[in-house]
Amino acid sequence: MRDRGPLLIAGVIAVIIIGLYLIDRPSSHPPLDPRSNDPAGTSALVRLLKGLGADTTLDVRDIDSDSDVALLLWDQLSGRERSRLRTWVRNGGTLVVTDPASPFAPEGGLSFYEQDLDTTDDGGAELVDVDADECDIGPFTDQDLETLSVWGSPIRFDVGLGDGSCFGNGDRAYVLDTPVGDGHVVAFGGSGTVVNKSLDDADNAPAIAGLLAPRESTNVAVMDLRPAGGARGTAGKDLIDVIPTAARRVGAQLAIAFLIYVWWRARRLGKPVSEAQPVKVAASELVAATGNLLERSGSPQHAADVLRADLRRDLSTRLGLPPNLPAETFTNVVAGRTQLDEAQLAAALGPGPVSTDRDLLTVATLIDIVRKEVFEHVGS
Repeated sequence: MRDRGPLLIAGVIAVIIIGLYLIDRPSSHPPLDPRSNDPAGTSALVRLLKGLGADTTLDVRDIDSDSDVALLLWDQLSGRERSRLRTWVRNGGTLVVTDPASPFAPEGGLSFYEQDLDTTDDGGAELVDVDADECDIGPFTDQDLETLSVWGSPIRFDVGLGDGSCFGNGDRAYVLDTPVGDGHVVAFGGSGTVVNKSLDDADNAPAIAGLLAPRESTNVAVMDLRPAGGARGTAGKDLIDVIPTAARRVGAQLAIAFLIYVWWRARRLGKPVSEAQPVKVAASELVAATGNLLERSGSPQHAADVLRADLRRDLSTRLGLPPNLPAETFTNVVAGRTQLDEAQLAAALGPGPVSTDRDLLTVATLIDIVRKEVFEHVGS
């Protein structure tokens, strides 16, 4: 037990460490997920819209005419889906996009915000205040907004001819409103304003509410975060990848515990105990074994003595007889417990002279008959 103690303790400690690691497992929600309550999720935004009376639909890929406003947090749409969304905007829809890399965001002119920014350290994440400055976007000016608080590095766009802008200097701005046909595309220089971490800071909530839910019963479509053609969280992944991280870790913990248990049960202490094993000759192989004995010894009598001793030992074990009984008494007892002929038993068990190969074959045949009768038809 002393030998196994240190290794067992080490195994228990390993299992405890894995268990503690499971307690602090990371969230399985992707960033910007409208169902996630993590700092980088957007569940607070969805609750805000529903609280304002907006009819909010999640995971929309193909926009329809019933939608008034669409929110594109992260552009994972296919070319066909973007084409339908662009047509919907031209027909009078309002698209709010917080992904500066999206084709719907203004092309070119991207740069980090260059004015002096007020930053605060909030748990290791940086909140950046962006002042409205020159602003001519209606939903913002109507509310007299002053500042947005952005989690992360804000990006600003070049203001083009006919564009509305806010939170910039008129040439470059964090928010750009671009007319497209009868509709509008409102692009934010990042999603750091709409995430749970920053939504309740500065004027973030009024700003996003004024764009997405300007009136009660507004139909808001939140575009899907999934890559085009993939199920939620499974695109481009193998089966093992879609198993939750916590489940994989629990499986690893159980596997380690099982291996420790197997090691504990399988390991032997001390040296193996040596035991004399009798040489047994199967009845069906008796003739071949007889030939081998004769070939090795060169004496029919010696081969017969070996076979008879082996039979006597097995019969003693099978019938519960003492091995030191006289030959005649042993033969009588075995004959009384079986249906064997006493003369055949005496010839099989001996002693008796065996001088030729033919005599040895006769003894071997009788031994085979006795074995089959006793071991196949007599219970132990």
